Amino acid sequence: MLAGSYDSIMIPVLSRFKLVSGRLRGLRLIHTHPKGDKLDHDDMADLALLRLDSVTACIMNNKGYPLFLDTAYILPPENDASQSEFGYLEDSDPYNQKTDYPLFIEALDDEIQRKTKQMHISKDGEYAVLTGVFKSKEECDINLDELEELARSAGVNIIARVPQVKKEIHPKYVAGPGKLREAVIKALITGAEYIIFDNSLSPSQSRAVSEFTELKILDRTQLILDIFARRAKSNECKIRVELAQLKYILPRLGAKDDSLSRLTGGIGGRGPGETKLEIDKRRINDRIAFLNDKLKKAEQARDIQRARREKNSIPVVSIIGYTNAGKSTLLNSLTKSDVYADNLLFATLDTSSKRIRFPKERDVIVTDTVGFIRDLPANLAGAFKSTLEELYNADMFLHVVDISDKHFKKHIKSVEKVLEEMDLQEKERIIVFNKIDKLIDEKLDEIRKEYSDAVYISAFKRASFDDMLNKIGYYFFKEGIEGFND
Repeated sequence: MLAGSYDSIMIPVLSRFKLVSGRLRGLRLIHTHPKGDKLDHDDMADLALLRLDSVTACIMNNKGYPLFLDTAYILPPENDASQSEFGYLEDSDPYNQKTDYPLFIEALDDEIQRKTKQMHISKDGEYAVLTGVFKSKEECDINLDELEELARSAGVNIIARVPQVKKEIHPKYVAGPGKLREAVIKALITGAEYIIFDNSLSPSQSRAVSEFTELKILDRTQLILDIFARRAKSNECKIRVELAQLKYILPRLGAKDDSLSRLTGGIGGRGPGETKLEIDKRRINDRIAFLNDKLKKAEQARDIQRARREKNSIPVVSIIGYTNAGKSTLLNSLTKSDVYADNLLFATLDTSSKRIRFPKERDVIVTDTVGFIRDLPANLAGAFKSTLEELYNADMFLHVVDISDKHFKKHIKSVEKVLEEMDLQEKERIIVFNKIDKLIDEKLDEIRKEYSDAVYISAFKRASFDDMLNKIGYYFFKEGIEGFND
C-alpha cells in the first residue's frame, strides 16, 4: 500500500521484481483519481516503462466512493507499426467485475511471450532499438544505416529505430525525455535488450539514461570498441584496443554507473570490461602505463621492419578506404594471400603487408590499413594513431570505395577529411571503385562520367585489375603490366 499526494504517487524502485525481456513484471497498479480523471499520459508511461501487468485508475465521487474503473494493459507486439500499444478492459463497474483477472493476465503474458519469440525466431543473438539526435532527415538516414551495420558486426539484431531530428541534443538524456520514453517503450514491447545511441554519451548522460530505464544502454563508441575487441588478432592490436577501453572506462568510475554494470559479459563488455566496476582509478592508470610500455616495444619492432623496406627501396602502396569497402579482399586477390575478410564493418584491424611482383622482377609492397569511419571517437583515433602513421611511409594510396553503397560520396569525403587532417592529401592517390558487379550498367556509366580518372573493379576478379595495375606500374616503373595475370 502506497500513499501519494492529491495529484501523484511515487512508485518505489522495483528491483525485487526482476524485469524479463518479453514478459510482464507480475505487478498490478491500482490507484485513485480523486478529480475524476481517467488514465493519463503518466499512467500509460508507467505501464509501459515498468512493464506492469495493468494500470487501473479508480475514479471517485465527491463522497470518496468509487464510481468506475479505467484499466489498461500492454498488448502483444505486432509487426504492424500502426497497431496500438495498449488495450483496455471493458469492466468498469467497481462492484461487478466480470473478468477473471488472474486468468486474463496469465493468458496475456503467455501471448506476449509467444509473439515476442516469433519476432526473434529467424535470427540468433541479441536485439536492440536504435536512437539518436540528428540535425536533418538525410543525416538521420545515413547515420542510422551505418549504426545498424555496426550493430550487425557486433552480433546485434536491430528491431526498431526511434530517431529524433533536432538541432540540439538534450543536455541530460541526449534525446528528449519524450523521445527516450518512446524508444524504451518500443524496446520493451518488442523484447529488445539494448538501446543503442548513435551519439556518444558523456559519463553523466550515461548515468542519467541508465536511471531512466532498466534496459542496457550502449553508445556508438562502446559498439565500436566491442567490434574492435572481437576483431583484434595481433598482440599490438589487442594492446591498442585494451588501451582504448580503459580510457573509455576511466572517467566513468567517478560514481557507480548502472549502464556499465548491466553490460558485464555482453555487447560492449568484452575484454577488461568484465571487471570495470572492480578496478579503481589507480589500478587502471597503472595498467594504462604498462600497456603503453608494451606498445612502444611493439612499435619499435615495426619500425625496424619499415626501415628494412626503405633500405631496399621497395615502393609501398597503402590500401585505404571506408570500413567494409573491400580493402582486405582486394589485398587477397592482388597478392594471392588469405588475410581475413568479411562483409562486416571493421572485419580486420591488423595492418597486413604483402609483396606483389611486377614484370622484370620489380616488387611493390601492398599494405592494408584499418578502415576509416565518420567521426571516429577521439580515444579510438588516438589508439590507432601509430597504425595510421603507416600511411606516411606509403608512396601511393589506393582509395577503395564501395560503389554499391548509396552513401559512397559521403564515405569518400570522410576518408579525404582524415587524409587532410593528417596532411596527406597531396600524396599520389588512385580512387578504386569496388563492387561494380552490384550496379546496373546505366548507373555505372553515370558514375564513370563523374569520376573519369578512377578505376573500376570487382575485388574478386583479378581480370578487372588491369587499369589499376597499369596506373601503379606507370607511376613507379614508367611502364604497364603486360603478362601480370598470366
